[in-house]
Amino acid sequence: MKKLILSLAVLFSLQMVTAQISFNPKVSKGQGVATNFQIVAKSTFTNSSNDTSFEWNVLEVAATTGWSFGMCDPANCVTDLIVGTKGSFVMSKGKSGEFIGDFVPDGKPGNGKAKVLVYSKANPSTIFDTIEFQMNAWATGIKENQASREFSFYPNPAKDRLTIKYNTKETITIDIYNVLGSKIKSISHSGLESDINIGDMQNGIYFIRFKDGNQTISKPFSKSE
Repeated sequence: MKKLILSLAVLFSLQMVTAQISFNPKVSKGQGVATNFQIVAKSTFTNSSNDTSFEWNVLEVAATTGWSFGMCDPANCVTDLIVGTKGSFVMSKGKSGEFIGDFVPDGKPGNGKAKVLVYSKANPSTIFDTIEFQMNAWATGIKENQASREFSFYPNPAKDRLTIKYNTKETITIDIYNVLGSKIKSISHSGLESDINIGDMQNGIYFIRFKDGNQTISKPFSKSE
């Protein structure tokens, strides 16, 4: 009995130590249409320990053939990750930052899962936690295909302005997202055409996304000088 109590006490103390860093949520899920450039999921990493230097190690990647996995820690972004890939970042005590996982489905419907271990460089055996990303991408439905064919924009690549063409009587909100899934701009659109000023955006790939009724339409474009 004493040995059992001692073992439980040790286990409890280890759990208390490992809680010095944490993910919320510990399992982060993302979903979308397979034609999207990326399927993204996010989790907040919090450092409550006195350590400031951390490493991560990809423990598992399982996905539909043709998919690729990438991730951003609070400091860096890395693509084409495989099991065993490592990275590092620095974070002060009491600070939080986002881990963003993504799978690129390349038009192929299916599922992806990746598990990443994060640990303190100074105390890897006692200060650690894991984050799991789960993604699902489905084939584009017939109804959505028809709606997407009515939606267009130009020019692509665009420099200063992007013109949206989508015939609607009701006012809808059109959003622009970056590849990390963060919303950059929003406009209200009605009628046939609307112009979006993108001159203040950095060069790169973005997504135009909006809802019309129960349909979600998303298409990529590039911004360049």
